[in-house]
Amino acid sequence: MNGLNPTRARLLETFGLDLELAHGNGCRLYDTAGREYLDFLSQYGALPFGHNPPQIWDALRNQESLMRPAMVQPLRAIEAERLADKLASIAPHDLNVVTLANSGAEAVEAAIKLARARSGRDHILSTLNGFHGKTMGALSATGKPMYQKDFGGPAPGFEYVPFGDLEALEAKLVADHDSIAAFILEPIQGEGGVVCPLDEGYLGAAIALCRKYGVLSIIDEIQTGLGRTGQLFACEDCPEPPDMLLLGKALGGGLMPISAVIVRPEVWDDRFGFLHSSTFANNNLACAVANATLDLLLKDDRTLIKDVERNGHYFHAQLEALKQRYPEVLNEVRGRGYMRGIVFRKPFERADSASMAFCGLNGGFIGLLSSYLLNVEGVLTAPVFNDANVMRLQPALISGQPEIDRCITALEAVCDVLARGDYHALMQHLVTPKRAAQLAKTEPAMPQQGPARGLPESVPGRFCFLIHYTQEEDLLRSDPSFANFSPEERATWMEWVKRVGPGFAWPVAGGTSRAGATAEGMIMSVPLLPKDMMGAGRKDARTMIQASAGMAAEFGANRLGLGAFTSIVTNGGAAVAGHGVPVTSGNTLTTVSGVTALERAARRVGIDPANAHIVVVGATGAIGRLASLMLARRANRLTLVGNAGNRQAQTFLDRVADEVVHTLSVEDLPPRAGGLSTCVQNLLPPQGEVMTKGVAKDFARACAEVGLSTPITGTTDLNSALETADMVLVATSAEVTFLDPTQLRPGTVVCDVARPPNVTQADLSEQGALVFDGGLVRPPFPVNLGPFQNLPEDLCWGCLGETMLLALEGEADDYSLGRDLKLSDADRISEMARRHGFEPAEPQWYGESLTDADFERVAAALRQRQAAERSSLTGTNVWAAE
Repeated sequence: MNGLNPTRARLLETFGLDLELAHGNGCRLYDTAGREYLDFLSQYGALPFGHNPPQIWDALRNQESLMRPAMVQPLRAIEAERLADKLASIAPHDLNVVTLANSGAEAVEAAIKLARARSGRDHILSTLNGFHGKTMGALSATGKPMYQKDFGGPAPGFEYVPFGDLEALEAKLVADHDSIAAFILEPIQGEGGVVCPLDEGYLGAAIALCRKYGVLSIIDEIQTGLGRTGQLFACEDCPEPPDMLLLGKALGGGLMPISAVIVRPEVWDDRFGFLHSSTFANNNLACAVANATLDLLLKDDRTLIKDVERNGHYFHAQLEALKQRYPEVLNEVRGRGYMRGIVFRKPFERADSASMAFCGLNGGFIGLLSSYLLNVEGVLTAPVFNDANVMRLQPALISGQPEIDRCITALEAVCDVLARGDYHALMQHLVTPKRAAQLAKTEPAMPQQGPARGLPESVPGRFCFLIHYTQEEDLLRSDPSFANFSPEERATWMEWVKRVGPGFAWPVAGGTSRAGATAEGMIMSVPLLPKDMMGAGRKDARTMIQASAGMAAEFGANRLGLGAFTSIVTNGGAAVAGHGVPVTSGNTLTTVSGVTALERAARRVGIDPANAHIVVVGATGAIGRLASLMLARRANRLTLVGNAGNRQAQTFLDRVADEVVHTLSVEDLPPRAGGLSTCVQNLLPPQGEVMTKGVAKDFARACAEVGLSTPITGTTDLNSALETADMVLVATSAEVTFLDPTQLRPGTVVCDVARPPNVTQADLSEQGALVFDGGLVRPPFPVNLGPFQNLPEDLCWGCLGETMLLALEGEADDYSLGRDLKLSDADRISEMARRHGFEPAEPQWYGESLTDADFERVAAALRQRQAAERSSLTGTNVWAAE
């Protein structure tokens, strides 16, 4: 594990940004292999002259040659005094009193303290989506809860108004000016997405409003100041000066950390001057660098800054032309001078890639594009912090048109890849043999974090549903361009994506139910195959699924549903309960829909369940057990099939058989009761509410005493059970297909609820069996799952259906957890489904709808078989036969 912030180190490694840089010169960086990179990030604007500017190094060497003391607090620092005078001489209007600090965030903290001391008020007003640093005061002024909530922020006394909205600002000042110390804002919201106010006069008008209502104004030019926008200061054209101007980043010339607060004389407060200090502020070394920086910026009548203004227009024009060439990729060009942002269209607006949608919804889309630009095109860029679709472009001020042209060429390449949907090309640099070797050395890191804080109230009707790849073919279905990966590259990608972890995968618009309730939500995914979730991987899979629950809670979901193996490896969701959001495995509606569909299909071909031999494969699992309890009400005979590879299988089967017999003995006979339930109630003495172990064996003995074969049995011999089966429900957790439908006897109807499927796909056009996918429902509104759409929009899997249904119902408790699902819950979910308009789906198999001809084919085969059996009692009601 990297000892320097391992979380950040993992992120850099995951996205291929973990270069070992050997040296830098001007606008260029070089790695240890000698490869050159064009730097169009410049440390978020902190490198005005690029890397290792010789003039700045000369200033440092000069301090060395003078043997000037670097730090002399509390005595006078000569270079600091020179810097203060120089800043006062170039700052707009009458800004001329200076306090120095070590970073932008420190400058913000100092400004807040000064504003409170001078005004006698505590409240600080800032803008939504702004950014002012990550120390507690600066963090509190940053109008983005994501940065605050886990650290106890914001501190009391901070409020926010929309950026660029003068009416909202004045309304707030009118109402609360007597409690507001200062209003702090950026001329351009850098981390907010390089957002410029629509009104070019906004900054000056905001300053004027603050002065009108007696509130101090603080302009944060830590990122925009010192030439970045093509002006020395972005606020220099404002009719009135702000009360405080904050500088940082570029002030250190790319070599030293330093910042400054420049204030109007009438705003200074002696208490602040006496009580505020910093050990490393005013140090001669950093101040000498800052003085040299200002000299370079001001040289030859600010020629460098004028170049930035001129080249900035060229840069903007080239970016706009690129947007015109790729309107389906780029949405907007923002910024001024060399502070630019390009807005990419949200990747989930195009339902052609699950991985792109995932990256877009989890803040990794621009990071992925930056990874491509760095590794493939050799250009360094980065996302902004507050907008997942904006790429920042902040070249060093010394960059010229040749550097801009190279950047545009690189951006054109990435736009072309996106326009063609060639996402394999976008990611191929992440699956090289070198990357594969790196991944092989490390295991995916599970989330390590304390309890979530500041969770939002859940939103009525909002749900999340967790999915995963059930087989490798799912990868190609949801990302078709990945077919261009070699098998080795695809395997590496599957390992790489585990490092990305769980996240949001696709927004589901939802709709309105028959009962008038509404639901909308989000598909979430864990990047694992079933084989990754079983055995030794089970613990890590559970941890990842639990982390998903925390994300769902932060999203404001009032229901999290578990799809496929995410339910199996968490003991039917029991291991996820208590993680901030009500959970459902979805197994109850899945079972109800599967059983209902099996009974309907059987009757459609001429099978009466009351006279049928029904086989449940996987009867000891949650779905198989509940299906056995439900089907037992109708069955003539019931065979429970367990896993022959499990030494405890027969014990588990005996338990399910006990539950079936006990339940039938205490329930009232349902309409159209089958031979099994009738037989139980006629042969067993009245049973109590508590199940007696071995009651199924007691029933078997009672049957033997009257000369009947036992109508309920448990076995691990699948082939034997299928020999006389009429109806089969398959619901195992096996990762493979194992049931060959071509070997079934004519007239057999099979419902395969398992995911991945357990019944092998085959051509049954000349066979007498009917097979279809179980657990499908028809919701009351279309469900668009984008790249995960493996069903028509009018269908969904039962587990997703139950998730939406419980969200519509507003059910606040966990549901369908564990193995022992209740018949009463199945009856309740059935009633909910009818009320909200969820219906069992028409049968389909491997994506193909079954036709009337399919049913007629099986019905004809059944009639032929029955004709041959007519002379025997096989298949008749066991109780009626007596």
